[in-house]
Amino acid sequence: MTNARTAKSAREKAAELRAEAAKAEARRRTLTITGALVAVVAVIVGAFVLIKTAADNSNGTTSAASSTPANLIQGGYLAGNSTAKVTIEFYEDFMCPACKQAEDDNATQLGAWTKDGTAKVIYHPVAILDRYSQGTEYSTRAANAAAAVINSSPNAFLEFHRLLYANQPAENTPGLTDDQLIQYAVQAGADKAVVEPAVTNQTFKAWTRTATDAFSKAGFTGTPTIVVNGTKVESYAAGAVKAAVDAAAKK
Repeated sequence: MTNARTAKSAREKAAELRAEAAKAEARRRTLTITGALVAVVAVIVGAFVLIKTAADNSNGTTSAASSTPANLIQGGYLAGNSTAKVTIEFYEDFMCPACKQAEDDNATQLGAWTKDGTAKVIYHPVAILDRYSQGTEYSTRAANAAAAVINSSPNAFLEFHRLLYANQPAENTPGLTDDQLIQYAVQAGADKAVVEPAVTNQTFKAWTRTATDAFSKAGFTGTPTIVVNGTKVESYAAGAVKAAVDAAAKK
């Protein structure tokens, strides 16, 4: 009897050990499966985030902080041959009446210089007059629209630039609407499919602010500011600009 009981006890003990081992294996498998599921979910979520980000970028909703327009030369739009001896930099705010006057006074001569190779012109849209647009930030919106045109359809910029001055709103008004900015961009030859979301979403707003900050840090206090070969021209009158360019060309 004693031997029988002992044998039975041993069998029961072995059975208990096998049962415990089976439970342990089941727990291990459950944890493995759970871990795999978590990993799969993480991959799916990560893929969704990447797809959503790519979609946002293609729709023009990229974070403004990371958006810089393509086709910039020395931080602005280049008109003329990049190898020209004389560089004219034209800092402008599209709400600024004096900028319109400077454009009216100098446009023909600037065009002639860029055509014959005497000089190249780099246009720098900035936004210092938002306070004169009744809260709509027109200066910023117009500069953003200019950046959108440079980014997508650079050959349309000069005509868009001209249209903004030809239709310049008065100070202390809301300025042109986004729809009007888009209309003039398309009229100038820009690709509406690309420009429209960039204007509506203000894709280049942060870039505009950065460009404006750089303008101020350079010591410039108002627009228009015209710089010839690194030296500020004290007057935007056509005669003063021509004298500065002639002098620079002779050096």
